[in-house]
Amino acid sequence: MNRQIEILAPAGSYESMVAAMNAGCDAVYMGGSMFGARAYADNPDEDTLIKAIREAHLRNKKLYLTVNTLIKEEERLNLLYNYLEKYYLAGLDAVIVQDVGVMHFIHRHFPKLDIHASTQTTITMADGANLLKSMGVSRLVTARELSYMEIKHIRENTDLEIEIFVHGALCYCYSGQCLMSSMIGGRSGNRGRCAQPCRLPYQFFSEGGKISSDKEPYLLSPKDINTVAHIPDLIEAGVDSFKIEGRMKSPEYAAGVSSIYRKYVDLYLAEGKEKFNEYLMGDDYKKDMLNLMDLYNRGGFSQGYGKTYHGKSMMSMVRPNHSGVVVAEVVDIEKGSAKIKLLEDINAQDILEFRNIENIPVYEFTVKDKSYKDSILKIKVGSIPYKHYKNTNTKSNRDRRGSLDIKKGYLLYRTRNNMLLDSIRENYIKKNTKQDIIGHLKAKQGKSLQFSLTYNNITVTVYHNLVEAALKQPMTREKIRSSIDKLGPTLFNFKELIIEADSNIFIPVAWLNEIRREAIDMLEKAIISAYERTEKDLATSDTYEENQQKNTDDLKIRVGIHTEEQFKLAVKYPEISALYGDYESFSLQQLIKMSEVSSNKGKEFYILLPHICRLSTYEKLYKDINILMEHDTITGFIIKNFEEAALILNLYKNTRHKKKVMLNHNMYIFNKESKTFWNKLGINEFCAPIELNQKELKGLGLYDMELMVYGYLPVMVSTQCLYASTKGCNKCKPGIFRMDYLVDRIGKKFYVKTNCNSCYNIIYNGQCLSLLRQAEKIMELKPKGIRLDFTYEAPEEMERVISAYIDVFLYGKKAVVEFDNITGGHFKRGVQ
Repeated sequence: MNRQIEILAPAGSYESMVAAMNAGCDAVYMGGSMFGARAYADNPDEDTLIKAIREAHLRNKKLYLTVNTLIKEEERLNLLYNYLEKYYLAGLDAVIVQDVGVMHFIHRHFPKLDIHASTQTTITMADGANLLKSMGVSRLVTARELSYMEIKHIRENTDLEIEIFVHGALCYCYSGQCLMSSMIGGRSGNRGRCAQPCRLPYQFFSEGGKISSDKEPYLLSPKDINTVAHIPDLIEAGVDSFKIEGRMKSPEYAAGVSSIYRKYVDLYLAEGKEKFNEYLMGDDYKKDMLNLMDLYNRGGFSQGYGKTYHGKSMMSMVRPNHSGVVVAEVVDIEKGSAKIKLLEDINAQDILEFRNIENIPVYEFTVKDKSYKDSILKIKVGSIPYKHYKNTNTKSNRDRRGSLDIKKGYLLYRTRNNMLLDSIRENYIKKNTKQDIIGHLKAKQGKSLQFSLTYNNITVTVYHNLVEAALKQPMTREKIRSSIDKLGPTLFNFKELIIEADSNIFIPVAWLNEIRREAIDMLEKAIISAYERTEKDLATSDTYEENQQKNTDDLKIRVGIHTEEQFKLAVKYPEISALYGDYESFSLQQLIKMSEVSSNKGKEFYILLPHICRLSTYEKLYKDINILMEHDTITGFIIKNFEEAALILNLYKNTRHKKKVMLNHNMYIFNKESKTFWNKLGINEFCAPIELNQKELKGLGLYDMELMVYGYLPVMVSTQCLYASTKGCNKCKPGIFRMDYLVDRIGKKFYVKTNCNSCYNIIYNGQCLSLLRQAEKIMELKPKGIRLDFTYEAPEEMERVISAYIDVFLYGKKAVVEFDNITGGHFKRGVQ
């Protein structure tokens, strides 16, 4: 097979980059000092990043810079251009971007820079991806939840490159749709500061009773994925780039995982599927998979969503961090010691943990000497101070004398494989892979000493002093070769070294050393300069025209509803200008009927479209939207993803029934450039994002935006199902709002709604957003409207809320009503 498949490795540091490249990756993705989704990685400073770009090019590799956070308006104006300019001129290969405003900005200012649409754009179909092509997007990093069939469908319907995550950690939530860390503590995943609340313990309650197990508290913690066995499926589906997750992990991890994916991709491309599958039956494959487990796993691996939609088998609910590898079992207990039988070889300096039947660590120790599988070892474990125990959570792990309560049958897990790490360091960190070059030295009497180096299509030539006749002992070709062939710590290796030399000449060895060093230096500069750009490659002028429009209309109150009871209550209020009916909560007939009632009362009626649009639900959604567009009483649609935007914009080309279109707050209009991107596509109304504070909203301008001022906010949208991973799925609550909820370790609630038709869960913040007391400041912002979104509220509570907001926002009364368990969200504090 002639296809080139890219192995794309994580580089949380310069050292990780070099290690991964030595291990065989084709490219790395790396964050800089700003705007990257791993703010806590060991990201390089400006000088180091420019050095990394040049190093990558010397190795014939690529470096992609993560600019995959949402960027606020003041950052766009003051920081983004200056941040990118030097990297662009240095030859940066591509940027990975979430924010469409950033895409628009980069495409205008840095027109020769490839843009890769981040997985945080949550794109699930080619229709959504193709919207971004006009902004210079050349590659799509798909949502991680897609099946191989869905990836193949994208391949058949776009000419964009396709990149997918093949190994490493999974988020519980669709990437880019998670506000949990943000709402809990102000650390936004959309800003690179996720606190990983999905790796914390929770309890799940349904209809008043707990249905989760205390033995499996990590309900939101997926296993890492490992898709080595599915490499043929991925390549046949049309994937161009295999992306390894792990910028927060070590250089050894980056190198070790890269080397294995390089090996198996090359195996498949060279030998085909049949021999590839035969190889998976052998001992080498088992050893490689054990090495991947040793490097990092969470309760083993899943193979991702390629062939599995969701389920408990994909979750690591017992332990959320590195699980290690089972290497021994306790076979007998003696006073103060345990006899263990080795199930795998162990090495000096390995770290092993005893774990009880609940998988809780009760004792950790470091191995002194190498021992082999099936050996019986005696381990002293008695009378050890309690503070030395790792992760013990009960005193039952000790007896009265302070010795450990270790029992027969307990397993020992290796959490550090020292021999593996040493091997990776020796092969990939301490040793550099070399690039093949051709050298050609000419030494002719009476002419300048000449040395040429050729690398791919680049040739450099260096000249030295005139070659003289030998007075005593002539310089042989073997001596010349011996001096010239000393490339030492450079990144080059002579594939061929041609020596053309007269027989009776003398060349000082110092000349040969000088001409070799000068030629290598010139070659490196030539390679680097081939990638570099000049200021002519920057945009010559800024054609951006900022819309200075201000909203002069009276403030509109709009209400989102999810039940018929809520609709009947809200439609009675003359002060409410528009109602938003949730597509997933009502039938078509119900939506049409509600729109007719709303129209008769002088109100607009919008359809709130689904959070996620997948191939499996697209056809029905397409048909339903076509039907809804035929009805004049339907005012418009509120869009929550790129697929819905593409669907409606494409329909507009062939229909006379034009409707209004608004982007929901989860489409993240963080800056004015984002507005311009959508304006060019014909979308001019937006709901302001949840994560901006008052000052930032003012800078953004709300003349074309409504502001969410009340409602339970979705903090996660997941293809996983909490019911399926606890009691088992029986499509129990399709779209029904029940008071089912998660409880975290400090007692906070998060409500859960299932959508069985589209098969995903929504987790809501248990504290309701309410900005009633911020009315005066909100009015100063002059938004186009304010939105109240109702989900779980009882009728009497809903009436209290609506009346209070009408009184305060429309009639200027003071806020006197108190609501229970509310939050002001980010209106005051914002996010990091």
